[in-house]
Amino acid sequence: MRRFRLSTLSIRRPVLCSQHLCSQHLCIPPTKRFVLGTTRGQMSSQREDSIPHELRTAAEPRQNRLFPVNLLHVEQVNPSVRLLQLAIPDQDDGAQPFSFLPGQWLDVHIPSVAHAGGFTITSTPADAQKLPLPEHPSEVVGSETEVNSSLGRAPYVELAVQDSPSNPSAAWLWKPKDEILGKTLNIRVGGSFVWPPSSIDTRHIKNVILIAGGVGINPLISILSHLHNQTQETHPLNIHFLYSTRLPKGPETAPLGSLLDQILFLPRLRRIIRSQLQSHRLRISLDLFLTDLASADDVSSQTPADLTIFPRRITEHDLHSAVLGGDGKSDTQETIAYVCGPPGMTDEMVAVLQEIIGKDGAERVFFEKWW
Repeated sequence: MRRFRLSTLSIRRPVLCSQHLCSQHLCIPPTKRFVLGTTRGQMSSQREDSIPHELRTAAEPRQNRLFPVNLLHVEQVNPSVRLLQLAIPDQDDGAQPFSFLPGQWLDVHIPSVAHAGGFTITSTPADAQKLPLPEHPSEVVGSETEVNSSLGRAPYVELAVQDSPSNPSAAWLWKPKDEILGKTLNIRVGGSFVWPPSSIDTRHIKNVILIAGGVGINPLISILSHLHNQTQETHPLNIHFLYSTRLPKGPETAPLGSLLDQILFLPRLRRIIRSQLQSHRLRISLDLFLTDLASADDVSSQTPADLTIFPRRITEHDLHSAVLGGDGKSDTQETIAYVCGPPGMTDEMVAVLQEIIGKDGAERVFFEKWW
């Protein structure tokens, strides 16, 4: 996932469509105009996909140190996305250990590639810490990571990398597994789209809205997984997750369930929801918007109980429901929202959310774009 952040503000006019001003992602009444974000480091003389990641994110905070890692594991999630685990070796130099905040990304330096690639971290900070070996080996059965007999689970950081032949770093990470497993890479942590937000005291937050478009889910799965792993808070968090994506391609006769399992991080999301139904620390609702379905008839008889499926894009009404709750009485001053998706979608969602929240809306909506 290639990333950039926003800095300044500008007005963008939607295209007039029938009786509404409609964009590709959100239908907005014609009486409304919103302030929308522009890209940091935008260069009109170059194609956006030709701008190196480090140049595009030059104004973003990043750590000073490069950390060596070994490519430990590669998993094919669906035809277009791979999950990669990078093992973090023991650090004996006394320097500050590897660490990051949920939502951050990595500069990934590959020896044979001229420019570093930028990829979102999809694991949690806890995964980057050494896990002691349990007293009973059976306790680690089914673990998604390798277990070292003397050290416990190896510390690692996980990336989700989309098949992008025009991106040299992504293309290298999509080489045959036997050509890249065990290779040493160097990584550096960067980014300011993080949990917890530096500007808000999360002790006063009761409602968290997470909105993902496509692979924009990458930083949000890290944030949600981190919240899932946290100890008991003073009050339960209400989390409303809105995920807009497409079904992976498969046989026309394939059951919906098998296709849902191929949607990036959807199985992980559902596992977290099922776990929280027992612990009650997080109250999570998941709305899945499948933009390539023809109608609700395609899913009405197959929808799982732990999510709601909509055969369309996210609407302004969906955002109102997420922020204000079913009864419209949720306190917006106890709410924050995170949005990550394609540029057009992100612009629209952020503008509407800021208006719904009203006072301090600009300070309570955090966003990052992927391209």
